[in-house]
Amino acid sequence: MVLRLVGLSILSGLSRIFRSFFNLCANSFNARHKALYTPFPRWYTSPESVFRMNKTRLLLAVIILLAGGALVATIVLKVASDKRQPPVLPGLPKNVDVSLQKIHFTETRDGVKKWDLVADKAEYDKGRDMTHLTGIRMVVTGNQQTGDVTLTADRGDYDNKSRDVKLNGRVVAKSASGMEFSSATAEYVAATGLLRSPDRVRYADRKMTLEGVGMEMMTGTRNLKILRDVTASIKSGAEK
Repeated sequence: MVLRLVGLSILSGLSRIFRSFFNLCANSFNARHKALYTPFPRWYTSPESVFRMNKTRLLLAVIILLAGGALVATIVLKVASDKRQPPVLPGLPKNVDVSLQKIHFTETRDGVKKWDLVADKAEYDKGRDMTHLTGIRMVVTGNQQTGDVTLTADRGDYDNKSRDVKLNGRVVAKSASGMEFSSATAEYVAATGLLRSPDRVRYADRKMTLEGVGMEMMTGTRNLKILRDVTASIKSGAEK
């Protein structure tokens, strides 16, 4: 819209310049014609003087016209250049090369999807080949018996080489079968499908609840190990 208005203004200016130029040429011709064919008293300016004066005016008009054209061309190029210039992005931290919103990772092995990961924000660290994630939701694919495991966390790191995922901040895992555990941190090892945590965890599956420090769980089979300081509680069939 701005470029269109500037173009209309430029065309209007050019129209006025050309109109003035042609009027000056016409006046010059009429003056020369009048000077050549009209008898003048001796005290009048000679036809040759009038012609030289009009020739000077004509030269000045040409110079003005060329200068106006150059100015118009400069304005047009400047406006077009400003319009094509991309917006300036906010600066990234020194250790971040690319920052993206709403990113989606998928791990597939032998044509079978192993897990899906969606994050609200991702920042790629080229030096460490690591992607820092915020607002994570990760779904580890299970079989018909175990079902999928859905993990959520405030933030985490994705290793682009090993494809391991480290989760930090309010880590919670749930499955369709009713299994649930929570911890401050957790790590998913892509090569083996192992989900582990060195911190205190709480694990619940139907009628059994386990608490302790350190956990290892195979996501494919749901085999679970609490490493130390274990407490367990089991609900009887009569309890609701």
